[in-house]
Amino acid sequence: MKAALPEHARLLIRVPNWLGDLVMAEPVLRAADERGGATLVGPPRLLALFDGKLLNCDRLYADEPRGWRGHDAALLLTGSLRSALIAARAQIPVRAGLARDARGWLLTHSMRPAREAGRVPLSLGVHGRGARWLPRPFASVCVELASLVGLEVSSRRPRLLPSWPAREAVRLRLESQGLASERAFVAVNVGSRPHSAKGATPQLWSALLASFARQSDLPLVLVSGPGEDQALASVKARGLPASAIVLPGAPLDLPELCALFSLANLVVSADNGPRHVAAAAGTPVVVLCGPTDPRHTADHLQRVRILRASEPCSPCHREVCPLSGSSNLVCFQHIDPDLVARSMLELAQPL
Repeated sequence: MKAALPEHARLLIRVPNWLGDLVMAEPVLRAADERGGATLVGPPRLLALFDGKLLNCDRLYADEPRGWRGHDAALLLTGSLRSALIAARAQIPVRAGLARDARGWLLTHSMRPAREAGRVPLSLGVHGRGARWLPRPFASVCVELASLVGLEVSSRRPRLLPSWPAREAVRLRLESQGLASERAFVAVNVGSRPHSAKGATPQLWSALLASFARQSDLPLVLVSGPGEDQALASVKARGLPASAIVLPGAPLDLPELCALFSLANLVVSADNGPRHVAAAAGTPVVVLCGPTDPRHTADHLQRVRILRASEPCSPCHREVCPLSGSSNLVCFQHIDPDLVARSMLELAQPL
């Protein structure tokens, strides 16, 4: 059942806490902005991606009922019980979200995701022990949830435009390394959270960088997301080809990362948040999938090349690989670096 909200109803949107999910939800936020605005609730560092955009939307950083009160509807793009409980305690009359993990009774309008019963879901993955949620593109889920509060999303491709200050800051840092504004380059996001199984191994990064450098003289600009510079240091410690560049100074913040990706001819990344930033900025992307299931992000792949190795244990979506020794992160070990380099060459041709 969909809610029929008045034209000037006050809408609150609890945005996702993960960067990739937030970018995939951008079309919904843009639709809310075009409708007249909404209150966006989420982490400030993530919402900084929309500085200078979504001008009809207010921002709220607190997850507590007092700040949520006075809204006519809450669209919950997180799957947490907490967000549904806060919306209920704030007495928001229309509360829409996914009915999963015992939160459905707190919602007035909900969508229950499909399950499968322990088999290999849709010919990819491992056998389960019981009913699991079927993998679906999160961007499509967000659009369907938005329809529950009467919000129609006409343009469904995520779109990010870098701010002018971020673009200028990045341009100056590139010029300091001899990269003029018209020079083609490849941005390589080697970042990942410390000890996260979702980040490609330093060995894989080193091998594919070397393979690409043997076949192309395009500069490789190595970066990491905020708080992920430890992974960048690990790659640097293994040695870099002469064409690889690490920008000096503090790690790029999210607006600057978006600006860098918008200037690049290609972005290479593990399957994490920055890959979605790059695609939304309009740049071709080569994605390395380890433990993640590519079906969760299977929308708008026209300029995206996903590479993964088929392993019995993958995709597991574990944050930490449970295997040890030579089997640790085997899903990344068996990705062919020469295949990655060839994919990079195909997509990195200057426009």
